[in-house]
Amino acid sequence: MDKVSFRKKQIDLIDDFMRSGSAQQEINDLYMQLFQNEEFINSNNIGITLSTNNEIPTFPIIKYCWDMGKDVYIPKTFSDYTMTFVKYTSETSLEDSSFGAKEPVDYVDTVNPPELLIVPGLAFSKEDNNRLGFGAGYYDRYLATYPTKTLALAMSKQYYLQTPWPVYVLDKSVDEIITVKGENNV
Repeated sequence: MDKVSFRKKQIDLIDDFMRSGSAQQEINDLYMQLFQNEEFINSNNIGITLSTNNEIPTFPIIKYCWDMGKDVYIPKTFSDYTMTFVKYTSETSLEDSSFGAKEPVDYVDTVNPPELLIVPGLAFSKEDNNRLGFGAGYYDRYLATYPTKTLALAMSKQYYLQTPWPVYVLDKSVDEIITVKGENNV
C-alpha cells in the first residue's frame, strides 16, 4: 500500500479509536512511561508539537516539563518545508500554520536542536523504529540537518510490529518508541 493510502486509512483508524473509551487510558499510560523515561528525565530542553485534533494531547507533557524546570521548544515551519524550534512559554503568541497546527508568531528565541525531540506521527513500527509522518517531510528534513535524540509516543492503533507502509531513504526513524504495554498492537 502506498503512503498516501496508508495515511488515509491510519487517520480513520485513529479517529475511530480516539472516540472509544480506551484512548484516554492508553494516553495516560504513555504519559506515565514518558515521565519515567531516562532520556526525558535527563533532557533540559524538549522539542514537542502543540497537538491538534486526534493526536495524543501534548499540553500535559508541556505543563509537566515546565513544572520540572525544563525549557520547551515548539516548531515554527516555513514555506520551503524547513523548520526551527522556538522557546515556548505561556506568553508565546501563536498563529495557525498552513496545515492547521498552532505555531509561534515570532521566532527569535530558537534552539537547534533541542536535546530531545518528541516527534509526532500517524504510525510507528517496531521494525527499525520506522515513523510515518503527516506527509510534508518537515521532521525528516530537520533531522537530516540537526540529528538529535528522538522519542515517539504510540497508541496501540499507531504501533505495528512490521512496517506496512513504504520506507524511503530520506525517511528518518526514531530512536525510541514508547507504546502501551501488553496491548495487542495493529
